[in-house]
Amino acid sequence: MYKLICFDLDDTLWPCMDTIYRAEQTMYDWLAEHRPKITQTYSIDQLREKRKQLVSNRPELGSDLSAARRAHLKQLADEFLYDDDWVEEAFLVFYEARQKVQLYDDVVPVLSALKTDYTLAALTNGNAHISKTGLGNLFDFQISAADVQAAKPSPLMFYRAMEIANASPQQTLHIGDHPTHDILGANNAGIDSVWIRRFEQKWDGLEAEPQNQFTNLQAFFEWFSA
Repeated sequence: MYKLICFDLDDTLWPCMDTIYRAEQTMYDWLAEHRPKITQTYSIDQLREKRKQLVSNRPELGSDLSAARRAHLKQLADEFLYDDDWVEEAFLVFYEARQKVQLYDDVVPVLSALKTDYTLAALTNGNAHISKTGLGNLFDFQISAADVQAAKPSPLMFYRAMEIANASPQQTLHIGDHPTHDILGANNAGIDSVWIRRFEQKWDGLEAEPQNQFTNLQAFFEWFSA
């Protein structure tokens, strides 16, 4: 019945915050060496809060997290009277470290099995990319919030994926960990969804708790292929 299967990335295929914190520490260490006035003034936690406040003040950055991080670095350059010719290099230090993910053990086996019969798409609100995380050969394409200028639970990423795959809502399934971004987002697009609860997270969605929920991808695959 399905033709297209969409996957969320962060916390569905790998742990998100461990990855982000390592990448932020890598960039913080770079700043300490190359732009030390910043790290002498702000802790890494304070910089994180400043970036969150920037995004709060500029909501358009919420759908492009790479742009948000660049804007934050530019803001710091202005604050400390630095030229901004270092901003892109600092961002790339973060970005490359952000791609060094630790895949859950079930990811490659399940994606490899599904790849033979389905079109697989990665849909993410973040700025990880399958081509840099070792999964490029298992997905047919990726769409990020920046590509459609709207983050899940907006249905726009799902619509774009169905357009690319020439699939109808009835032929599309989305798999993700977040009650709002993934499950509500899929509902908004009129497609079926599967909730992956690797952390035994509680349902906090406004709608009824989804029937199809599993603690890992292997359990999902056993159900799906039965």
